[in-house]
Amino acid sequence: MLNIQTARKLLSILALTSCFIAVIPVAVRADSLPGFTLFSGVEPSNQLSYRLDSGNRNSTDRYRLKIPGSKINRLGAAQIQISYPDYYKGKFDDKGVEVFVGDKSIPVKSVEWDRERQVLQIDLAKQLKTKGEIEVVLNNVQNPDGGGMYYFTCQVKSSAEFPLSRYVGTWILSID
Repeated sequence: MLNIQTARKLLSILALTSCFIAVIPVAVRADSLPGFTLFSGVEPSNQLSYRLDSGNRNSTDRYRLKIPGSKINRLGAAQIQISYPDYYKGKFDDKGVEVFVGDKSIPVKSVEWDRERQVLQIDLAKQLKTKGEIEVVLNNVQNPDGGGMYYFTCQVKSSAEFPLSRYVGTWILSID
């Protein structure tokens, strides 16, 4: 048989444990990751991974858009173009764009946000040739008022010698 003091300790432990379990879904939601997508119209090999710091509508957010190094061919990349649908009503901070390969920051020459064509164009200071994962970080993004799924497509240009854009893949962003 349990005495009253032992029962109180067990009840306290049970109460604290239930509080921690209740907090876990909130903590997990704070780092929004892409889930498994069925019937998106995008081939699984062309779906790119991403992470949103909040993923909530009408909030300031940070988008971490990843490009596998295997998607950048031997010509490399001098420019990254991110296009988004016309129904996406978020706002980008063109001064808050960063590019990384692993932990190394890559210098950005210029960023142009063309609102009419729905394109964010990132010109790199030098040609990027890598097999490492590239991460484009969009800081201070104002998420749209309405939630939904938004297809952001990525194209890269190698250099002035090869000015044609190559499709790299699509990020299927989900905003709640």
